[in-house]
Amino acid sequence: MTDKQEGVTRRQVLIGAGAATVSLGAVALHSSIAQAAGKWDHEADIVVVGSGAGGSAAAIVAHDNGDSVMVLEKAPIPGGTAAKSAGVLWIPNNFALRARNIDDKRADCVRFMARYSYPERYNPTQPHLGIGARELSMLEAFYDNASPTVERLRRIGALKVAEWRMFALDKPATDYLPNVPENKVPAGRTLGPLKSDGKTVGQGSDLMVQLNGALRTLNIPLLLGHRVARVVVNDAGRVVGVEAEVAGKMVTVRARKAVIFGSGGYAHNPEFVATYQRVPIFGACAQPWSTGDFINIAGAAGARFGYMAGAWRTQVLLEEALQNPNLAAGVYYPPGDSMVQVNRYGKRAVDENRDYNDRTEVHAFFDPTEVEYPNHLMFMIYDQRTADAYAGVYPLPETPTGAPYVIGADTLERLATKLAERLQQVSPGTGNVSLAGNFTANLQATIERFNGFARAGKDEDFGRGKYAYDTEWHDVFSPMRAGTKWPVNPWPNRTMHPLAAKGPYYAIILASGALDTNGGPMIDAKGRVLNTKDEPIPGLFGAGNCIASPSRYAYYGAGHTLGSAVTWGSIAANSAHLEKPSAA
Repeated sequence: MTDKQEGVTRRQVLIGAGAATVSLGAVALHSSIAQAAGKWDHEADIVVVGSGAGGSAAAIVAHDNGDSVMVLEKAPIPGGTAAKSAGVLWIPNNFALRARNIDDKRADCVRFMARYSYPERYNPTQPHLGIGARELSMLEAFYDNASPTVERLRRIGALKVAEWRMFALDKPATDYLPNVPENKVPAGRTLGPLKSDGKTVGQGSDLMVQLNGALRTLNIPLLLGHRVARVVVNDAGRVVGVEAEVAGKMVTVRARKAVIFGSGGYAHNPEFVATYQRVPIFGACAQPWSTGDFINIAGAAGARFGYMAGAWRTQVLLEEALQNPNLAAGVYYPPGDSMVQVNRYGKRAVDENRDYNDRTEVHAFFDPTEVEYPNHLMFMIYDQRTADAYAGVYPLPETPTGAPYVIGADTLERLATKLAERLQQVSPGTGNVSLAGNFTANLQATIERFNGFARAGKDEDFGRGKYAYDTEWHDVFSPMRAGTKWPVNPWPNRTMHPLAAKGPYYAIILASGALDTNGGPMIDAKGRVLNTKDEPIPGLFGAGNCIASPSRYAYYGAGHTLGSAVTWGSIAANSAHLEKPSAA
């Protein structure tokens, strides 16, 4: 056996993303030999993969712990999907709540999260609330670390945030499930990043200016254009570094203590979406490089996977998504009060004002009798009042027919005909979805029934406007246009107004989309990636959208995606700090 053969045997390079494996096979062999000889291009105590909210937080906390850190980012710019988000953080028991003398108690908050994340298992009379010891430990770890993480980042100077208030309402943000008895603090857990003036609450770009700016201030190396393709494991089975592709070559980076992945989900990987999602994600707000690289990398390392069908969901405009799945925004809150959403049968299937994540779940409803997804596409139907009074509130254009995705007609019958024609045009991208033969008759009956609910002020089918989320977020994200000729809704439930008896009427086709996916390798309460025996893979940690979400499919409130990413990035950094440096 030659020295080179012996070196390759003793230090296994685990193959990562499939594309890199195909295009860089020869380079990977050379790189593995160089590593076996102890030659590394870079070294640090902790190597962080990804420069979004989770990765940046991990790097900053690791540096504050006294570890040397290096961040690898495959994109040409830093910030990840967080940079194009709203930038808010859902943080229980935060400093703004405490300043108002609101006690967000641990037991209460954990019960709320358990109720929302595991509704089919939750039972407060059972051990571990009925959801399991491991699952409960994850929720507890999030609660225990969320507020301290924010406080630490503020102390370091890496984060400047304030209580996020609901714009015109000027009140703390209401959670997405405020109405269950377990939620003792149904508003106020959301914090927003401050702009450079230190007073005005900004968005995701402001958040990442802060966090990525802290990387520069702390002299933490951030290497852009470095696509991590695989992790390197030593004789003892411990992750000791990574290989990354840069400009067609491979570089090696040693991690003396650990590698922390915060590399995003797979929303823009069509193969993974087709494999793991039950219904398509037609488009996503994630950055285009959210292709799920960590799935293959962690799989090669023996990771256990969980919630692979998970995603932070939102409805999207079908026709925009078919043109380009990399979306600037989703239909987070459909505007208007004289508006319904119906399926291919012309029937309502959901509370139109429910939060975007939970509302979008309706697209995945399966009818076992007809063996179909009747809500595969949903159709937003509205009248002239909504078209005019809420004009310019996405996805409504500034004028009623000012966007090509808006279908208009003088009657419901004609609207159905034109809608059927549009579906035929886009059928190659939808699985040939068509309207049922009784669509028009059902739509007329649906509107008549909805109008009765609107006049009475009570939606007996789906409870639209029944709880605080519907009404308060309606006021925030569905404002009437200034100077509109249409009167303020006079009916008892301000989220519902009868549709007009005569046209014109309008339709917009909605499809299932996402902010990003959140399924992947499973971690424990210390942020360590687990193998198939539920044992930590030494030296491998994860946070953010690249892992199986510790909150499962639940979206607790505005900013939960980023609040979770930042918190688990911090947890991973603190756990990695305790690792003993490995032998290369």
